[in-house]
Amino acid sequence: MLDRARIALLSSYPADHRTFTGGVETATAGLLEGLRAYQGEFDFHVVSVAKSTHEDVHEHRDGFSFHFLGDAGRSWIGSKLPYRVGAVCRELRRIRPDVIHCQDNMALALAAVLSGYPRVFTVHGVKRHEVGKRTGRERWGACIDALLEGYVHRHFDAYVCISPYAADVLGSGRLTVAIPNPVRSRFFEMCRNEDRGTSLYLLFAGVLAPLKRPADLLLAHEVLRREFAGLETIFCGAVEDARYAGALRKMVVEREIAGVCFAGGVSQERLAELLSGAAALVLPSAQENAPMIIAEAMAMGIPVVASRVGGVPSLVSHGKTGFLFRPGYVAELTEYLRRLLADPDLRRRLGARGRAVAEQTYRSDHVAEATTRLYRQLLQRGAALLAS
Repeated sequence: MLDRARIALLSSYPADHRTFTGGVETATAGLLEGLRAYQGEFDFHVVSVAKSTHEDVHEHRDGFSFHFLGDAGRSWIGSKLPYRVGAVCRELRRIRPDVIHCQDNMALALAAVLSGYPRVFTVHGVKRHEVGKRTGRERWGACIDALLEGYVHRHFDAYVCISPYAADVLGSGRLTVAIPNPVRSRFFEMCRNEDRGTSLYLLFAGVLAPLKRPADLLLAHEVLRREFAGLETIFCGAVEDARYAGALRKMVVEREIAGVCFAGGVSQERLAELLSGAAALVLPSAQENAPMIIAEAMAMGIPVVASRVGGVPSLVSHGKTGFLFRPGYVAELTEYLRRLLADPDLRRRLGARGRAVAEQTYRSDHVAEATTRLYRQLLQRGAALLAS
């Protein structure tokens, strides 16, 4: 055990291990699930900036060492970025990792670069492609991230690309490895339960903001509700743009659109429950890389209807595991949803094919195996440099 290589996993991760709020967090949880099998070979340290705590918290759980760096109550700092970078750098000097694996957080990535340790970066989002579509409270943070992204992408030793789109963004001349996001076992274990007498409903999961274009689904629902009595559409996700979310609610009231539920942010348990009974997961986003919620829906056998953007076409096979439409084309979205709602056998076929793909691609043990191969490659490269 003393000879284990130390791996520092830098990621957004909830200090309570429960309240996951984003895809990077759930992807990290899936990766940790798969990495448990390699704890005899590697000493894993998870480092995260914890917005919910004032003090640093260090704990050992399930064979992993967790380092939550307190960030709450620091609103007096004009920009938290320098503080976060400095705090993570200090923690990395204390851990002294053999390899750093950073999960798409610019503050954490800057700290990884400045620390000087061998490092790999997983590209979850493409900030420069998202920034023009960000609004609300996330806009300024997205602008800063977009400015930092180019620097970060030039200063890592290797890159994990969760979609071909991410690899194209990075370009040639870099060590890139194609490894998809892992899906936790709970999504494979929960059975699709649409056939158990539940009402027919569609599910949206994402923040309420123009980036995700939930208004397109609301417009499609308005048309389909007249054709499918009792149809419901559930919008799960926190409000990122208050003005936009208010406009959605106003539209529902003024146009008297029935069957719409804004559920807000829900727990992972509740999200999985809602997903398992949905006729389809609908993601009409203006920009995406490889959304975790799509892989999770496929693992459950739920068909997906999503916009043809970014890395989404590498997840959803049009006409086989779901349907893809041009972003903003509400008529196309409505027609694909109409076909699914009218044909239970089609929903089952698409869902079953999606689950088969997920079994082969997104299982956490498969992803962890590929990830540890990359760790070994970086360790061998580092050893060769030291010997030369």
